[in-house]
Amino acid sequence: MADLPHLIIRELALTNLRCHEDIKWRCESGLNLLSGNNGSGKTTMLEAIYMMAHGRSFRQARDPDLVRWGQPDFHVSGVWKRYGPLHVDVKGKKGKSEVLLQGKKISRRKELTESLPVVADAPQAGKLVDGVPGERRRWLDSVIHASDPATFRCYQNYLRALMQRSRLIRRTRNASELEGWEYQIVQSGLQVIQARRKTIDMLNQSLATETELMETTLHLEMKTTAPESEQAWIERLANKRDEDAKLGRLQVGPHCDRLKILFGGREIRSVGSRGQQKLAAMALRLAECAVRLESRHLAPLLLLDDCLEALDSERQIRLVKRLCSYQGQILMTIPSGIEIPKDLDVYQWHLSECAVKEKEMHAVRPTIQLVSGHTMERAA
Repeated sequence: MADLPHLIIRELALTNLRCHEDIKWRCESGLNLLSGNNGSGKTTMLEAIYMMAHGRSFRQARDPDLVRWGQPDFHVSGVWKRYGPLHVDVKGKKGKSEVLLQGKKISRRKELTESLPVVADAPQAGKLVDGVPGERRRWLDSVIHASDPATFRCYQNYLRALMQRSRLIRRTRNASELEGWEYQIVQSGLQVIQARRKTIDMLNQSLATETELMETTLHLEMKTTAPESEQAWIERLANKRDEDAKLGRLQVGPHCDRLKILFGGREIRSVGSRGQQKLAAMALRLAECAVRLESRHLAPLLLLDDCLEALDSERQIRLVKRLCSYQGQILMTIPSGIEIPKDLDVYQWHLSECAVKEKEMHAVRPTIQLVSGHTMERAA
């Protein structure tokens, strides 16, 4: 699969987004490392790219918080390369925003995510390794939906049947009505469980190759609450109607399952150090990209924010070396002062502020300069 295509962003331009008044970045293929001082807006650069691919920020910010202080709106534009060039714009005002793909307004986020597969790992995007069980379950489902869109409809059917049953048992005990929705819960639920098991197997195959990065094997295991057979599950739903009505929720099924991340046979969120948990998150993202690549035959763009934090220098270099072997494009923020070996195949950029003359006054604007890489002559 070495010659399979991958998603690339070539040019990024921001106007009045958070702290940036006007800034442009022309990225390269492969691994791009963006450094800069705290508060310089490194994360905002990745956030803008994510917005073009998902229609929202990974910080879960509302539109008014995205606009630069004192300005009426913001604008993000990007030139992407998939199989051919793609032009994407995000325009936002206080209270609303819109995304345009090739000049056409996008009404559904699904159209974006299918055209622009982007995977992000950032502190503001949720805690995959040490967060609540729901975070890991949602992540697994997002991998399934991205690699097998048909499963998304199956999961929607499961949630719809779940909601309808919950409503019915609160106001009626009509067995014929409940049986129909319970049958649909079981049918859709079994398909969701099967899809999860298949995807976990694929993720584990990829994680098995990351022993050099992790120092030991990382393994995923799903603890399911649903009975194994269809008949047993249907009987369980029928027998627990009164109990479920009192609790106000269904206690078994895919919506209650727990995904465990095992590190040497034990849950890493309990036994792993901060550095080991950080590397585990990177291994999981790389495994996610591998599953997406195998199913969709297109390597996703990978956004990594502050991923060297909590790692010692040896682990930092080990992670950067591993990322160099990823066949797609990676945009990654790093703190200033990190020493990257010169023999690694990376592009290093620095987000700095420079004085410019504007209307007879000296102003300060951020610029992105290429400080090392394959094309030094392109440095600003």
